[in-house]
Amino acid sequence: MTNLDYLYNPESAKKSQVFNRKYFVDKKLSFRTIERGMILPPSPTDDDGKRKFLGYGGIVDNNGEFIKESFIHYETGGKYTPPSESIQHSNETVIYLGTSWPVWGHVITDNIRRLWFLTSEYFNSFKNCPLVYIVTWSDIKPQKNFCRLLEILGVDVERLRPITQPTQFENIILPDESFNILAPPSGFTAEYKEAIDRVREFALKNCTPTLNNKIYYFHDVKAQFGAERFAEYFKAKGYTIIRPERLTLDEQLNLLINCKSFASTLGSCAHNSMFLRDKTESIFIPRNPDRFTVYQPVIDELRTLNANYVDTSLSIYGNSLVGPFYYMLSEQLKRFFGDKFDGYEEEDFKNFLQYMKYSLDSGNELNQNFVAGYGSILTDFIEQLRRRKDLIENSGMDSFNWDKFRPKISYQTHVSVRGWNDGWKNENQLSNPLTRKNDIQAIKINLPGHKVYYSVYYNDAEGWSAEVVSPKVAGTIGKSIYGIKIWLDETSAKKFDILYRVYKYDGKWTSWAKNGEIIYSHGIKLNAIQIKLEPK
Repeated sequence: MTNLDYLYNPESAKKSQVFNRKYFVDKKLSFRTIERGMILPPSPTDDDGKRKFLGYGGIVDNNGEFIKESFIHYETGGKYTPPSESIQHSNETVIYLGTSWPVWGHVITDNIRRLWFLTSEYFNSFKNCPLVYIVTWSDIKPQKNFCRLLEILGVDVERLRPITQPTQFENIILPDESFNILAPPSGFTAEYKEAIDRVREFALKNCTPTLNNKIYYFHDVKAQFGAERFAEYFKAKGYTIIRPERLTLDEQLNLLINCKSFASTLGSCAHNSMFLRDKTESIFIPRNPDRFTVYQPVIDELRTLNANYVDTSLSIYGNSLVGPFYYMLSEQLKRFFGDKFDGYEEEDFKNFLQYMKYSLDSGNELNQNFVAGYGSILTDFIEQLRRRKDLIENSGMDSFNWDKFRPKISYQTHVSVRGWNDGWKNENQLSNPLTRKNDIQAIKINLPGHKVYYSVYYNDAEGWSAEVVSPKVAGTIGKSIYGIKIWLDETSAKKFDILYRVYKYDGKWTSWAKNGEIIYSHGIKLNAIQIKLEPK
């Protein structure tokens, strides 16, 4: 069961393809043989010096064609031309196990997706073949916990050989992937589940009782603000704080197999939930609004977890991969645990100001997608923070332009001859140049995180159009309008006034109207409109 009711935007998440599908792939896995193929270790650039986030590398066949599924993910990586003197040649047949990525969440997903081959009937014909892989970044030797995972899965670690030079082999055996998130159909196969089940069976067989049946996995990194306080909240709820990077795999497996409630921020830590017992209560904290790594819903289905997604972040700078991240004690989190929410606390504001200062000092840019995603949650938080002028001054953030976080309204008009060509206009901009005589026929308005209602006046015979809510269209293309009224939903109207005026064909502006007041042009066509918000 997956519960999304404790997210900031639960209805949006419920409609998302991430949560609206099944991930089990009913497919018989096989392998392919690449004759005279070449394995390319990762390179940051291609032949033209173009850089790629995950770099270039993988397998190239004897015709120079890149094998799309041979790198970290489908269609990542790519071919490049290594110096001829660096190319090694081997008459061996090797089994290619893919790319080794040192991030633990990828270790237990991507790094083991081809291991099923070593316990299959196909392996009987290739028992003596070397097991080769390529590495990302600078990690040549697998981590201790990864080696232990391989041992539990029955892999002879001594047979692993990293490919650090471009090497052409007589044959490369490329097993299918039992787990993937990009190539259709994405998800997991029975072989992947069998591998994870073997690890869990090992944990069950070797488990010893623990006092820690409620655990919070906490990975302490520099660019997390509020995380320590957030962890303390879980501790007060009876959770033991676990820093998994300090434990051996065996120690972690013992904790997980004994666990009755598991909590973690979304990411590598959360993926350890694949080793829990089926139907274990799990709490996952997104790091950004509406950003759900596909990995976790796959694991939720793999383990049939009682998965609860709870929003408590307010991360608006950087990106969803490396942050920085900010966490607070949100209403959603407290509601999940049955606690009363009495508003944000001083520590929430102090931590946010530290997060802001760090973000600005580090050159991180405001992520407008995240700002829009948080909507009224961010607006309310900033409004309350701005009342604490003492905290803002003490943090050195008193010169910051806090109006950046006020929601920004945008609008677009359909005019005669030119249609919607002038595009969306931001707050207070003219919807249409005054030098053009193009009468307004329709309008649409958008205010992320808020609802705007509006209606247009056709003529005395037809009267007002139906009221619509943002960002729908009011008006009829091909028919001029002679009036308009705009207002906010009840919650938003307590915080803002919405003001608007129109420019008419007689060369005159109307007075500003606000909050649903009627503008009527008395039979003169409308040429342009301005709309703006003002905090109350």
